[in-house]
Amino acid sequence: MKTRPARFGKRRGAGLAAGLALLGAPPAAAQPPPEHFTFSVGQAVPDGDLSGLADTRQLPAGPAPIQSVAVTLQLSPLGEGGFFGDLYATLTRLADGYAVLLNRSGRRAERPFGYSDGGPVHITLTDSAPADIHRYRLVLPGGENTPLSGPLTGLWQPDGRAVDPLEVLDTHPRTAMLVSFSGTELAGDWTLFVADVSGGGEFRLDAWGLEVTYIPEPGTGGLLGLAWVLCAWFPPRRSVGRAVNEPSAQPAATP
Repeated sequence: MKTRPARFGKRRGAGLAAGLALLGAPPAAAQPPPEHFTFSVGQAVPDGDLSGLADTRQLPAGPAPIQSVAVTLQLSPLGEGGFFGDLYATLTRLADGYAVLLNRSGRRAERPFGYSDGGPVHITLTDSAPADIHRYRLVLPGGENTPLSGPLTGLWQPDGRAVDPLEVLDTHPRTAMLVSFSGTELAGDWTLFVADVSGGGEFRLDAWGLEVTYIPEPGTGGLLGLAWVLCAWFPPRRSVGRAVNEPSAQPAATP
């Protein structure tokens, strides 16, 4: 049995391959660059007061929805300093996001007052960091029961435990992370709240900041690839009628 030439199948395969290559190509439009915002505060966090200190900042519209957020906190001890394990901090964007940044770091059943470290603090909190700020001593030299000899710095995951700071333990689930802001818009009021929930020593909130990355906009490469795929699978049909200038196959009429 004779088979028809496979020219049409080859064309379709070539078009499909080209389309798939374009679909896998990087988007033509570049991702919007990250934006950084820093806010100076310079106010003491009320000691032993759950009403705390709230700092609200209005941010402009961003170029695209938010992909991720990182938060920087800078605190200084006042006088003899407080306990870092006394601090409770949250970040809120009205109606769109909520994250628990700090919640009595070090507090657990065996340590009801949390960590006693009272030096300067300059940390960045992001969901992609390698370790939880609630148990930071576990990953620092000295171990769980050794106070810090210097400032607390570095990159940490937020606490995320949406639990009353008077009751929180290290075993509580972490449900209030910074991912809650992903997919939302930048424009609006952002509020950092910090409270020192146990009396004895103070911290000053020097400054805080945000690093915001944005979701990339779709590029043209994927759209062109889709068009190639569609053309490969659904080629234009040839007309079944005779072309206007095509000579007739019938003999001319005899006069």
